[in-house]
Amino acid sequence: MFEIGKKDLTPETREGLPGSFVDLPTGVSHYELRGDPDGRCVVLIHGNAAPYVSWDNTIEDLVEAGLRVLRYDLIGHGFTDRARLRTFDRALYMEQLAELIDHLNVPYPVSVVGTSQGGSIGASFAAANPGNVERLALLSPLFDDFVGSEGLMAKILSTRFLGEFVLQLASDSKFTDLSNGISSPDRRAALENEVAKQLQFRGKRRAILANWRGDSFTDPTAAYENVKAQGIPTLLSWGTQDKLILEDSMRRLRDLLPDIEYHEIEGAAHLAHYEYPDRINPILIDFLTRPESVHL
Repeated sequence: MFEIGKKDLTPETREGLPGSFVDLPTGVSHYELRGDPDGRCVVLIHGNAAPYVSWDNTIEDLVEAGLRVLRYDLIGHGFTDRARLRTFDRALYMEQLAELIDHLNVPYPVSVVGTSQGGSIGASFAAANPGNVERLALLSPLFDDFVGSEGLMAKILSTRFLGEFVLQLASDSKFTDLSNGISSPDRRAALENEVAKQLQFRGKRRAILANWRGDSFTDPTAAYENVKAQGIPTLLSWGTQDKLILEDSMRRLRDLLPDIEYHEIEGAAHLAHYEYPDRINPILIDFLTRPESVHL
């Protein structure tokens, strides 16, 4: 896709960027691993709206609670490579995560915290790797198809040539607009500023198309059913002002997983973990550090 004035992601352009980088078979991945090497390991998987910077208000509290925390940019997001593939599927994202965990010598089992699309990727990873995920926290996760404007946009971007045409016309500000995800103007502006930094590099628009054209936004019910079959302790949170993941969708997920631990965040939008860390982080810490034998 034609991107005037953009830079390529190279070892040189990555110099000075925060975090660490590793060259994996799936491409160069951007990540941060912090905390007690002997602590329980927690993997944070971001969603489609914002890359690993969306965990900026989460990671410190988890580390201080004694956890070892890994956050990373999914393929096509943040400062990770934008693979030249027509589609990015869940299998690709799961392969990237497995490669990263293996490279960093992180022992299994791990706990996974996923938000939005990252929630369904986390559930799929747990389903595909029995015994490797001990706890799963889902923050407004993708469960079934998007509706309304998001559903319409999915159809447009999935259509060959039309998707390319629409993205070519869109301004960069369209890809940093988090008005549907964060209510607070100050919090929204702070994260939008961080999200914008990924757009200085070529390939982001192509990666957006590849992501929407894969299977990552299709119904992941089978993965959640597998999580249930494995008996993995699972937590679910959802903000009452979430305009992207609707209450009916979360109700269906709760019906599917009747033992799920549910927390409703009053007044919160889609990226509640970023906007209200004082409310979300204690819930996560309690769940992730709870003794094995205790599960609500």
